[in-house]
Amino acid sequence: MNRLLTFASMLLILSCGGPEHPVPGNERHNIILIILDTLRPDHLSCYGYHRNTSPAIDSLAANGTIWAKAQAQAPWTQPAHATIWTGLTVQSHGTKNPVFADGEDRRKLIYMLDESLPSLPFLLQNAGFATLGIVNFTILSKAYGFARGFDEYHCHPTGQGRAGISVDMAIDWLEKNRDERFFCLIHLYDIHSPYSPPPPYNTSYQDDPSMTFFDWIIEDDSILNAADRQLAIDMYDGEIRWVDDNLARLFAWLRANRLEDETLVVIMADHGEEFLEHGGVLHGETLYQEVLHVPLIMSGPGITPGLTDSTRVGQFDILPTLLAWAGVENDSDFDGVNILDDPDPRRFIPSSETSLPPWAEHRQLACVVSGDMKTMAMNDLKEFLSFDLHADPTEQEPLPADSIGMEKVLYYWATPPRAHPRFADADPTSIQALRDLGYVD
Repeated sequence: MNRLLTFASMLLILSCGGPEHPVPGNERHNIILIILDTLRPDHLSCYGYHRNTSPAIDSLAANGTIWAKAQAQAPWTQPAHATIWTGLTVQSHGTKNPVFADGEDRRKLIYMLDESLPSLPFLLQNAGFATLGIVNFTILSKAYGFARGFDEYHCHPTGQGRAGISVDMAIDWLEKNRDERFFCLIHLYDIHSPYSPPPPYNTSYQDDPSMTFFDWIIEDDSILNAADRQLAIDMYDGEIRWVDDNLARLFAWLRANRLEDETLVVIMADHGEEFLEHGGVLHGETLYQEVLHVPLIMSGPGITPGLTDSTRVGQFDILPTLLAWAGVENDSDFDGVNILDDPDPRRFIPSSETSLPPWAEHRQLACVVSGDMKTMAMNDLKEFLSFDLHADPTEQEPLPADSIGMEKVLYYWATPPRAHPRFADADPTSIQALRDLGYVD
């Protein structure tokens, strides 16, 4: 069933005294896309978490649709965002780490986004949307190709603790552009390590106000203080609640200005986080579900309220879905599809990673998921294994590699690039920010 309400169904709702939700095709429908860095869905109350970490997000979800099985296309920030921007897989857009030889200079760390690719902000800007981008990590800056298509674009190199500031900036811009058809993208970095929420959120789930980040630094391939795993989770959850309370202010502004019935709000993450489920921490080093399973929630005109959709979807579906919802026609060929129009539940959704972080054991990783069957290629694509995500959602019992899955992984890896990205010319501030977070030596 197409999840966009038809014109006939809307007339029926209106005749019965239902809510007056405009549908795509009307002259006004806005988009707010919120990307929460490092957010695992299983730490949100609306996804079944035992803590009340996300009342504002839960309220949004109750009035919209939750996608229970959304997959990231990469386990770290930049390539995942490039996929959201372009509707392409990592192999297609090529915004990723190169594979370095031992001893090779790693200062040229990352390929930038090829600005010749059609992107979500660029296409919406061309369709007449006023566009704002607020991001909070240096590798999403203009220098890395992510600002194209935005009327205003603000990037803070290390955005920890800036959820309140970023939401204030968004509300100020929305106040000025509320009479325009707008696209507002907000990327909040707070949930990312070092897990240091401001008071009182630093004691939301643990009692010691002096406690800051649990320092899970990796030294000599070992993890320090693994016994304090729960403290790290407590602080991580405090970050989620801090971010959620700031999003509550944004949602309240939409209601106060009567824009909630004209605005599609999308909440998602770029990737998740590891808490020793497979012996590791943080992200960027594996393709297990703790880093690839991400939240995806949509609420607004034409979105079915109170629905949980169990179709497997990917980040590369965001661009074609939002274009379709907004009625923006485009003849570009994307890897993703419009998930509001019943995508094939058997299609294969790929993810991959190359050579990040510096201590990573495997330099090339790839996987595909179709339904609940996942096949992963490890050891530089020399070792394959499969998982039944229904029977074994935490991937603790590997199965013999599925032959079709192996074929799809190798087919994906052989995908010819659609872009020719170059190395980003990172400035010293950017390099230092990446070094502080462990992305470069």
